Amino acid sequence: MKDIRKIFNIKESNSKSLFSLSELVMISLTFSIICCVLTGFIIVKLGNNGYGRDSAREDIIATYNKIKNSYYKDVDSNEVADAAIDGMLSYLNEKYSVYMNSNDAYDLQDKLKGNYNGLGIGIIKDKDGNTIISEVYDNTPASKAGVKKNDILIEVNGKKVDKNVSNSEVVNIIKDEEEVNLVVLRDNKEHIFRLKKSIVDYPVTTVKTFERDKKKIGYIHLSTFSDNAYKQVRSSLEKLEDEDIDSLVFDLRANTGGYLTSATDIASMFLHKGDVIYSLENKDSIEYVYDKTKERREYDIVVLIDSNTASASELLAAALHDSYGAILIGRNSYGKGKVQEMSTLSDEAMIKFTTAKWFTPLGDSIDTIGITPDIIVELTEKYAKDPTDENDEQLQMALYVLENK
Repeated sequence: MKDIRKIFNIKESNSKSLFSLSELVMISLTFSIICCVLTGFIIVKLGNNGYGRDSAREDIIATYNKIKNSYYKDVDSNEVADAAIDGMLSYLNEKYSVYMNSNDAYDLQDKLKGNYNGLGIGIIKDKDGNTIISEVYDNTPASKAGVKKNDILIEVNGKKVDKNVSNSEVVNIIKDEEEVNLVVLRDNKEHIFRLKKSIVDYPVTTVKTFERDKKKIGYIHLSTFSDNAYKQVRSSLEKLEDEDIDSLVFDLRANTGGYLTSATDIASMFLHKGDVIYSLENKDSIEYVYDKTKERREYDIVVLIDSNTASASELLAAALHDSYGAILIGRNSYGKGKVQEMSTLSDEAMIKFTTAKWFTPLGDSIDTIGITPDIIVELTEKYAKDPTDENDEQLQMALYVLENK
């Protein structure tokens, strides 16, 4: 960018001049005329550049007023406005630029902020239709009260939970109350828990270690790039490094993305200062994003990807592959190489629209193409029927590669 200070060459004079009264009057009159001309010129230029009259905007407002005031039926003003906004985004004909109503916007923001007001449990339906506590997260109201994984949930706030009650109904009951009474069945005995909700971090990492031929291989699965993803990855990585791991499997399968800043911060934990993380191309310029930290790692890394590895997770996979030397294993990734900006409207609805295209450190666009792994491995029907680590062919290939490096 040019230095704007060099565009104008203005010099100050140290000499002083004295003027007569008549000369001062003439100078003032001349100056006033010049100011009027310049003001008119500026107004015309601003109008031509979109700062003045905007006929398109006026047409939108006029149409809205006509419908609101003259249409033969009553209309909901907010719904008319929503339809107009939705129409403008539909005009872009780009699937990532969309209008979201307040409920959809709330769900997205709730997911991305990385925490929620709740109990700290996950629930699933088993094959018999029972509602099972599938997860109890650490340091939450549920874990502190003694709720355990595999407890069968049979009642929530006085409502019986049977096979006809969906998980979403259970979630809504919990969401609507600050204090929640749970009745669970454990070892054929009923246990009652009276819980008060609190702010709970969504757990976005899963951590394991594998022993292979006297090597200790760390494993982190990251499910989304939420606000707290960097904090949780850092904590998980430090835990593994305290156990003296020799290498790492970074699992980004089924990770559909999230905040670009989270992906950038996580990449910076591994790369050398000055390494390219990615570049962004917007309407006016190209920006290169580099690692600015002194922190780095040196051990071998395998990144697992699949067809649901998208957006920010593709960006991280590409950065670790191109700038760190990580090996990619799995299936071709989704192919979302664009960046969106979110803007909240007055009724808490939201618009999300594309502002830039991102490129890998080597300058490649993966949009609509995806990333092809170095080693392509398909999951078999055996894993689909019994999804264990032993049956996970992609994970087993990653462990094989790392134990033989």
